[in-house]
Amino acid sequence: MRKTSLLVLSAMMLLFGGNTFAQVVDDEPEGENLDSFYELSNNNKAKKPFVYPYVRAADVVWKQRVWRLVDFREKMNQPFYYPTDSSQDTQGRVNLFTVLDRALREGTIKCYADDEFKEEISYDSILAGANGGHWTTIYEDDLDNPGETIEREEWVNEVMNPLDIKSMRIKEDWYVDKQRTVRDVRILGFALILAKPGKNEGDPPQNYVLGWIRYNEPAVRNLLANNEIFNPKNDVDRRSYDDVFVKRLFTSYVYRTSNTYNRQIDRYLTGLDALLESQYIEDEIFNREQDMWEY
Repeated sequence: MRKTSLLVLSAMMLLFGGNTFAQVVDDEPEGENLDSFYELSNNNKAKKPFVYPYVRAADVVWKQRVWRLVDFREKMNQPFYYPTDSSQDTQGRVNLFTVLDRALREGTIKCYADDEFKEEISYDSILAGANGGHWTTIYEDDLDNPGETIEREEWVNEVMNPLDIKSMRIKEDWYVDKQRTVRDVRILGFALILAKPGKNEGDPPQNYVLGWIRYNEPAVRNLLANNEIFNPKNDVDRRSYDDVFVKRLFTSYVYRTSNTYNRQIDRYLTGLDALLESQYIEDEIFNREQDMWEY
């Protein structure tokens, strides 16, 4: 009796297993989804950025402004830098420079001359200040004298290389909200840094700020939310640039904070002392929340 039951159970498993396998084969993705073993969702709706909680001015009892430097060469920050050639990536990922470069060319986002976000600058101004360019001779028909050509000189800007964008600056405010009894942070803006080669051979590269992007503008937030980066822990859980900024999935160090003299750390300290000063500022911000509680 027991043997008969086992035989019947085995036959049922083979039957249903065979049908399941056949169903999987029948449902194999077609068309543009051939690069997957299952049918990918075709959701073309734009993703919405994270909505920060509302904060009243009366609830902010403490605030400190800091500026950070994010080095793309550090392991945790490499998703900002790679892929350097977006045309070779099959997953639709592009680096942060390419995302911003396309948007600035199309005019969908704004760029500012400094971190005060008062003076808007054009994309041509960014190119002119970044890599410079060269004069070229243009030949064109002379409208006044048909059949003749004239020549004129025209300035052509160089194209920036994504490989030379190796760091980013971030401006942010840390504050204490008494309504929610939390210490929190809000990013105000960020700027990519171009490492320009030195004028002479052997000279160290010179850092050039490619304009400041105001983080709180809706066009910028939507742009960051709809461009994905690589997640080294799970290919299914695709993160966006907005997720990286909101969840602070990057490493950085403080190079400036609000102070009496309005100066950066490297103006009064260098080397190890500058790093210790940066860590001291980080510890002060961390301890601010710890000091809110009494045990």
